[in-house]
Amino acid sequence: MKNLLFITIFMVGANAYTFDYSGMKCETKKYCKEMTSCKEAYFYLEKCGVYRLDRDKDGIPCEKICGN
Repeated sequence: MKNLLFITIFMVGANAYTFDYSGMKCETKKYCKEMTSCKEAYFYLEKCGVYRLDRDKDGIPCEKICGN
């Protein structure tokens, strides 16, 4: 039962998107208004460490672009 609860909690917090970041590179972008797509926002959050893109720390960057 504990394992099932852990898996459920992990899945809820997991990234709903799976992107191929090949060819992308970290540059100087720091703000959501500079992002051109949800993919780019996730790239900057996950690969470049621009954590300010996820202000509420729910794992989803730039809520206006990537939100539900």
